[in-house]
Amino acid sequence: MNPEQEFFDLYINLYRSYIGKANKILSAYDLSSAQWQILKDIARHGETTLVDVSRRRQIEKSTANKVITYLLELDLIESTPGTDDRRRKNLSMSASGDRLFKEVRARMTGMQREILEDFDSKEVDAMIKMLRRINI
Repeated sequence: MNPEQEFFDLYINLYRSYIGKANKILSAYDLSSAQWQILKDIARHGETTLVDVSRRRQIEKSTANKVITYLLELDLIESTPGTDDRRRKNLSMSASGDRLFKEVRARMTGMQREILEDFDSKEVDAMIKMLRRINI
């Protein structure tokens, strides 16, 4: 196997394993990893729109819309009409969404620390820099 194939095979296996561990945590909150990623995006960016979420997450607007609808049904986010364009919906965290986000984030951070516990901070920083250099 050439190094390129080995790299991407290892990356895919790592990704799948990580998603499996994440979903074990998220399922306790009736969330999937895709829903968590969008909730995390809204929490990080504050008030935003469906178009902005789909662009940042690199997903189709229809996919983002399904997830956002689910998060609205769970009262984890709120939707308000735009001030300039009433057709535009602004999305933001609800109070219950903010509480849940903090709780889930703490559990996810614990899991992530456990995964990286065999690496010192310099090694983790080096891996982050290398992954950022890959431009797909």
